[in-house]
Amino acid sequence: MGRSSRTLLGIGVLAACAGGWSVLLGVSPASPAGVATAAPAGSPAAGRGVFLSFGCGGCHALTAGATYPTTGPPLPREALVERASALGRPLGPFVAEAIVAPDADIAPGYVSGVMRSFKELTRKQLDDLVSFLIGKPYTSPPPRFPADPVAACSARSSCRATVARWTRMAQLPSAAVPGAKIAVVVGCLSCHAYADSGARGPGPDLTRQGLRKRSTAALLRRLRCPSCVRKGSVMPSFAALGDANLQSVVAFLRASRGARM
Repeated sequence: MGRSSRTLLGIGVLAACAGGWSVLLGVSPASPAGVATAAPAGSPAAGRGVFLSFGCGGCHALTAGATYPTTGPPLPREALVERASALGRPLGPFVAEAIVAPDADIAPGYVSGVMRSFKELTRKQLDDLVSFLIGKPYTSPPPRFPADPVAACSARSSCRATVARWTRMAQLPSAAVPGAKIAVVVGCLSCHAYADSGARGPGPDLTRQGLRKRSTAALLRRLRCPSCVRKGSVMPSFAALGDANLQSVVAFLRASRGARM
């Protein structure tokens, strides 16, 4: 997919940027116990369109023994099954993770650093593409969150250090600290930046979110159903966190008015 010398055949467990895509793919970054939400099954027919529109065919053939293109290896279902089995991985999650974290595992004979991550795919697009590649409808595991994300952060020294640094830099009030802990644990940093942490896209920087003066209700709607607020949003729903945790995240966002370096 897109100038790839690695492959959908090679992949390990995804833990991208504080667990953001691991949350989206249903792997809890902090605890195997959590709350889940359902998603519709992917469509192999729709996945063919995703494969073509994102230029996957420019690097990968779909049949065994193909001599062109050669940048990435061919992706017949049999080869995907063989590689997933060799790694002891379920086929669907193995392929899904390879699309968004291609450097996690490299196929024999190929090198890392060429195929880019396709983490901008919506969950539906990802499920469709995986369905096409494995030849049957696939639904990624629902997002899973720790039952107590604040406690999960408190149990991790790296999370505690990040939140303490944010609290100092952004002069966060004590009421905003639980929401900051939740934001770290559930993977917001995989798509958003905050102060000196996180990703520079595809989501906006959240450091000055409070200056936008969005209402609590508006922020809650966005967290519960991003695609309802903005059609085609790649942000997953965080409704499974529950109202109390979402309220804490909103309090954190509304208190965020810029870092004082």
